Amino acid sequence: MKIRDSMRWGESELIKKGIENARFDADLLLAEVLKKRRDRLYLEWDRNLSEQEEASYRKVIFRRAANEPLQYILKRQEFMGLEFYVDERVLIPRADSEILIEKWLEIVKSENEQGQGRLIKVADLCTGSGALAISIAHYCPSAEVVGTDLSSGALEVARQNAERLGVPVQWREGDFADPIKGEYWDYIITNPPYVSAEDYGQCAPEIFHEPSIAFLGGPDGLDFYRRLAEEARPLLTPQGKLLMEIGWDQAEAVCTMFRMKGFETQVFPDLAGRDRVILAR
Repeated sequence: MKIRDSMRWGESELIKKGIENARFDADLLLAEVLKKRRDRLYLEWDRNLSEQEEASYRKVIFRRAANEPLQYILKRQEFMGLEFYVDERVLIPRADSEILIEKWLEIVKSENEQGQGRLIKVADLCTGSGALAISIAHYCPSAEVVGTDLSSGALEVARQNAERLGVPVQWREGDFADPIKGEYWDYIITNPPYVSAEDYGQCAPEIFHEPSIAFLGGPDGLDFYRRLAEEARPLLTPQGKLLMEIGWDQAEAVCTMFRMKGFETQVFPDLAGRDRVILAR
């Protein structure tokens, strides 16, 4: 097939399987197979694919048609302007989570302007691919960052990302906050599993290719917030703060948990106007 015929075939196969953005995905996958930028496909519209290229393209199209996430096939995802390696061991970073980093950077900038500039200790719980921890270390060199995860496989991916992006992050394996106990932290950030068992069963089919441990937060999705509300106070410096990503309908419940433990809370929306991040101090 020529490039133009391959693009049309790939789009058609994905449409038949109900894949959204079928043309975009088909184009990206062909560009990946041919090791070209997407725009070059249109400039070389009439070039014939080799048998090997055609076989490789069919393989990745069938993977996408089976609802495997595009990011896992391409082995990459952009987050905060940085490119992260991702595979089936880690949750795919979402743009919604960038709100957490943006708010953290705003807070740190404000404190520096008030004359509080200093080395700060930051712990990222449930780090996964390391997207949050690495973004903080990249954009704030004065931060001493630790990322924790229960999954050794996830930490392997996080280490790989940190090395490739050239940022210093310390990685610790263990259950939630256990690896950072016995120390005092200026900030604890986390995008914990917060999907309820009922909601998980109704997720888009691509979700089931990602590690379920990164989604499931107990029967109501709030188990990890309960644990953090109980465990956080001895881990924070007197001015320490927590920044947590939440599900769109969880703000009231999570804020109540932390207020009952003596924290002040503030909620920030994502770009769609839905509650997305809670600051607790």
